[in-house]
Order: sequence, then structure tokens, then C-alpha cells
Amino acid sequence: MKRVLVFLALAACAPAVPVFKPVTVEVPVVSPCHTATVTPPDFALSHVAKTDDVYAKTRAALVELDQRKAYEAEMAAEIKGCE
Repeated sequence: MKRVLVFLALAACAPAVPVFKPVTVEVPVVSPCHTATVTPPDFALSHVAKTDDVYAKTRAALVELDQRKAYEAEMAAEIKGCE
């Protein structure tokens, strides 16, 4: 008799059967971005000879700075188009 009471007491403490509910979770999915290839310009310093004077090298360096700024702006625009 005591055993039956012990089993009944333990059965009363048993947790209820869990109820499973389907849940919809929205997760963003990364999609590939296809953009045009940005071709690098023909940089000015690549055409300067070692024998050129300092002024020619400086002019080429200043021109290349502008070329690089334009190239980076074009690349940034392509990247921004993917966002």
C-alpha cells in the first residue's frame, strides 16, 4: 500500500506534457551582389623614369593622388550599390 502511495505521489509531481507550437522566424538572407568591374586607371607615377627630375616626379605624384581619389570614389559607389 505504501508503494502505491509513493508512486502516486511521484506521478503527481511529474511535469505536464510540453506543448510544441510552430514559430515563424524571419531571418535576413545574404544575396550576392553583381556589379560592374571597376578598372584601375593607368597611374601617372608608373610612367615616371628614374632619371626624371624632382619636379616631374612631384607633378606625377599630384596627378596620381587625383587619379586614386577618383578610383576610390568609383569603387565606393559600386559597393554602396550593393547595400
